[in-house]
Amino acid sequence: MFGKYSKKVGFSRGVIFILVLVLVASLSLAGCGGSKGSATDAGKSGQSGQAGQTTKKSGFNIALLDGTNANAWRIQMEQNMQQVADRFKSQGIISNYSVYVANNDATTQAQQMDQLINSGVDAILINPVSATALAPVIDKAVSKGILVMAIDQHINHPKVISVTNDQYEWARIQAEWLAKQLNGKGDILQFDAMAGAPANEVRHQAFADVLAKYPGIKVLKQVNMDWDEGKAKQLMTSLLSTYPKFDGILCQDGAAVGIINALQEANHPLPKAITSDEWIAYLRLWYDINQKNPNNPLNAIIVENPPGIGADGLMIAVNLLQGKKLKDGVLTSDPMDKENKNAIMIKPTVIITNDNLKEWYEKTKDKPDTYYIDSVLPQEEIDKLFQ
Repeated sequence: MFGKYSKKVGFSRGVIFILVLVLVASLSLAGCGGSKGSATDAGKSGQSGQAGQTTKKSGFNIALLDGTNANAWRIQMEQNMQQVADRFKSQGIISNYSVYVANNDATTQAQQMDQLINSGVDAILINPVSATALAPVIDKAVSKGILVMAIDQHINHPKVISVTNDQYEWARIQAEWLAKQLNGKGDILQFDAMAGAPANEVRHQAFADVLAKYPGIKVLKQVNMDWDEGKAKQLMTSLLSTYPKFDGILCQDGAAVGIINALQEANHPLPKAITSDEWIAYLRLWYDINQKNPNNPLNAIIVENPPGIGADGLMIAVNLLQGKKLKDGVLTSDPMDKENKNAIMIKPTVIITNDNLKEWYEKTKDKPDTYYIDSVLPQEEIDKLFQ
C-alpha cells in the first residue's frame, strides 16, 4: 500500500510510499504469466497474474471493461485513462485502446470480455460489476496469455492483480471520525452504495468493524443508494418520516449532496456529523452552509478516492506487458481476499474537515461541480514499483 502524488489539479501533497515489506511467495513471470494453467495453479501469489515473458515492448492492444460510466467519478476515471492511453499511443507503446461499458450487468461484462479474448487483445483492465462473476472467462483469458487486471475494485482471482484505492482505509477513517464526533454514542443512519459491488462490500465491512468498537452507537437504518445522489435524496426524505431523530449519518460517496438537499428541503436540522463525498459540488455545498451559518457549521469530512486510480493501473499494466517484474512486497492482500497477495492498494492522503475546508475550497475554485478531487501517479513513481 502506498500514497500518491497529486497531479491532476496541481495540489501540493505529501508523498507517502509505504511499500509493505512482506515476503511474497511469488512465482516468476517466465514460469507463470502466460501459462495454460487453471486458476488453482496460481497458488496464493498475485505475481502469477503478471503477463508472460515477451520480447514485445510496444504496439500493445489494450481494452478497458468498465462496469458503468453513469456517474461523474467513472467518467473522470475513463478520461484519465484515455489521457494516459493517448500518451502511450503517441509513443507507439499502445497501438489500440478501447473502452466497453456493461451498465452494471455482470453477464454483459463477461460477454464483452469473451469477445475481447477472441479479438486478440494483449491486456484487459476491468472495473468489475462483481468480484467473482468473471472467474471462468478470466481463466480463459489467462490461458491465452492475456494480462487481466482489476482497477478501482478488487477481483477475487489469484491470477488477477487488482490496483485499487484502499477502500477499507477510506471507510475506516470516516467511520472512526464519525464515532469520535459523536463521542462514541448516538443514533445514526447508514447509506451504503451498491450491494454486491466489491468496493461497497469492503467499505461496508470497514464500517461494521469500526462500529463494533463503539457499542453506544446504534444504526437506526441501513440503506443502499447505489451511488446515485437522486436516490440518496429520495431515501433520506423517506427515512425522515420514520427516523426524524438521529445524531449522525455514515455514508459512502455519491450520497451526501442528496442527503443534505433532502434535509434542507424538509427544514430538518443537519446531523451532528456526516461523512463523504469527494466531489466539488459537495465541497461547495459544505462551504456555503458554513458561510451562512458560521456559528453552527456543518461537521463533515472528505477522504479522497481519486479516479486517477484507473490511469495508475494502465501504466502498471503497460510495464507488466513489457516484461517488467514487480518488486517483492509491492503486492499485498485485499481485505476481502486475504488468501491472495495480489493487490496494489493506494492509501488516501487527502482528508478534509472544517480545519482545512477553506484551503481546499480555494484550491478547487476553477473546477466544475462534477469534478472529483483527483491525483495520478507520475510514470517515474509507477516505475519504482518494479525491479
